[in-house]
Amino acid sequence: MNAPTTEFRTTASERWREVWAGRSRVAARPDADGLYLALAPMDGVTDAVYRTLLTDLEGGRSGISVCVSEFVRVTRDAVPASVLRRDVPELDRGGRTPAGVPVFVQLLGGVAEPVAQTARTAAQLGALGVDLNFGCPAKTVNNHDGGATLLKYPRRIYDIVRRTRDLVPAHVPVSMKMRVGWDSADGIEEVARAAEAGGAAWITVHARTRVQLYQPPVVWHALSRARAVVKVPVVANGDLRHAADIAACAGQSECEAFMIGRGAMARPELFARLRGDEADVQRRMSRPAFVELLIRYHELLLASGVTASRALSRVKQWLRMAGDMDGALEPLFTAVKVLPAWEPARGVLLAWGDAAEQLPD
Repeated sequence: MNAPTTEFRTTASERWREVWAGRSRVAARPDADGLYLALAPMDGVTDAVYRTLLTDLEGGRSGISVCVSEFVRVTRDAVPASVLRRDVPELDRGGRTPAGVPVFVQLLGGVAEPVAQTARTAAQLGALGVDLNFGCPAKTVNNHDGGATLLKYPRRIYDIVRRTRDLVPAHVPVSMKMRVGWDSADGIEEVARAAEAGGAAWITVHARTRVQLYQPPVVWHALSRARAVVKVPVVANGDLRHAADIAACAGQSECEAFMIGRGAMARPELFARLRGDEADVQRRMSRPAFVELLIRYHELLLASGVTASRALSRVKQWLRMAGDMDGALEPLFTAVKVLPAWEPARGVLLAWGDAAEQLPD
């Protein structure tokens, strides 16, 4: 396999310097002016409550370009409008969070026609974009012809993207999300070409194989191979937690657009900080502010109809993922995970928040 040429790398480096210089502009698409920073879809995490919470940060100037919903599973039949509206309630608000950030509807399925018909329904309901999931590593999903298992069959990816693009109005972007491969990155170019040929507006790549799940290492460098063989943008995803990670990923992947998932669990302010000046990039949310955010999350979950036990589980899940990304938060998760009810958990959170003003970098 040919590595990207020196000329390509030089051009990519120049493009990245321009993008970083203009990072204060929130790019609505990865091929628009400014810096594109999308909030990643994470099943069981990035529901409408979480999307509202993060896009409301900084008085609605969160720095998030686009949110992608948790996946909506499509099997043999197209998903009805009622299910789409339930799972992506922003469809009843013009396809945006209350802060005005667009929400793309993500669909997961292995059969082109029902996926495409569901995408058409989503667009009719007001979806501002449709994302196709070819990256979910969950065994139950993969064993039922969904997610990353499709990476073994680039022609099927082409068929799903092509049929979806055919049924969705031209002004609604159809993107796709994938991993670098099933058990290696050897076929990344073929999958990327299939997605582009099918009509994908851009391709987001999580820089791990399916077999890795979320284990290290991320292979940002593999993304440069996809970047070199397609004309549509390639969006980098995977272990983006700090400005230094963004810069390192840009250097290795030749990508200038990014999607942040688990890193935002540890640093919800990351999107906004990345758009500031150099001093602002290093600034972290204080411990009291982080605790206040978690308490607000719990309140919003209850208000949305989530049960008390489920709301507490969601807070614990947030802390678990945050601890995975930032060791400074791991003791907080350890203290909260064993608590059976919200009030003692809230007490632990508040005590932790009062212990110091700033999380360490």
